[in-house]
Amino acid sequence: MPLIKRRMFIPCREDECLKLYELAKDKLPATSYVEFQLTSKGLVIEAYGYETDVRALWFELKKLLPPLKEALSTSKKVKKYEVGLVAKIIQKTFPPLVLVEVLKHKGYHARFLGESNSIESNASLEEVLEVASKVAELNIEAGKISRNTSTRYYIAALSALTGLPVEEVARLSVKHGLLREEGGVYVVTLDWREALNKALKTLVHPQ
Repeated sequence: MPLIKRRMFIPCREDECLKLYELAKDKLPATSYVEFQLTSKGLVIEAYGYETDVRALWFELKKLLPPLKEALSTSKKVKKYEVGLVAKIIQKTFPPLVLVEVLKHKGYHARFLGESNSIESNASLEEVLEVASKVAELNIEAGKISRNTSTRYYIAALSALTGLPVEEVARLSVKHGLLREEGGVYVVTLDWREALNKALKTLVHPQ
């Protein structure tokens, strides 16, 4: 297979270029050699390697730029964040429905758009990334003590919003009738969003 060298230019603003560079330097298809140069008009990328690898690199960069531009837009109050892009940046998978609920309870507009697998929100990219990373970690911890997905979502969301460990969230939720224990794991007793609302009123804003 032949080795090729290709120079690529991607027009972008400085913040877009920096984010794209952060994504590209570690997470894109491997090539023998890649060099990045930030200019006033965009990002120059020089790649050397097998033709299939260089083509894959270029394809991935072109695929990442549109959703990244959308996420970093300064002209829109409500932006669309592709779930795949967020997961690629934080290098973790996360449940988008939990991210949406946590953002909403933090005072942001947030909505999951299933047809495009994206999240619509007025939260900044930095806030979305921070919350998504936390949710991803708590989702794994919650899964160890949950019987089903709804329970896992409830525990992860409540832990993210209160800062309480998942075990403490479970203990307090059982006490208030929002979870029940079954064979060493927990089951939410209501719709998980309804349980989350009640838990926040009871645990964070008790009457």
